[in-house]
Amino acid sequence: MDTYEADRERRMNRRRPVSTSVYCRRVGAADGRLFSGDTVNVSPGGVLVKMKGVPLRDGELVSVEMTVPQASGIPEQNGSFSGYARVVRINDFLEPSGSEKEVAMEFCQSPQFCF
Repeated sequence: MDTYEADRERRMNRRRPVSTSVYCRRVGAADGRLFSGDTVNVSPGGVLVKMKGVPLRDGELVSVEMTVPQASGIPEQNGSFSGYARVVRINDFLEPSGSEKEVAMEFCQSPQFCF
């Protein structure tokens, strides 16, 4: 079994491909710096985010805010989901230069919907 299959087998929730904006801040960081990216997929247990210039590390706790994705045939919603997540993995295979990475995060609690 390769690494990808092992990761897939550990997941308790099915992931869905969703593309929407994500904003993160390190919990407890004095600088309050905001990091942004786009979701690759989302599940009730976590999110995979594509980011550039990621200064995050495995194990860090971040606050996460995701905009509500738009769907055809559904009236526009203005809102977001927010919560806390732990960085569980950073994949840097997207670009050889290492500027764009995929960051896997596990939600510490279910994200809350905010209007």
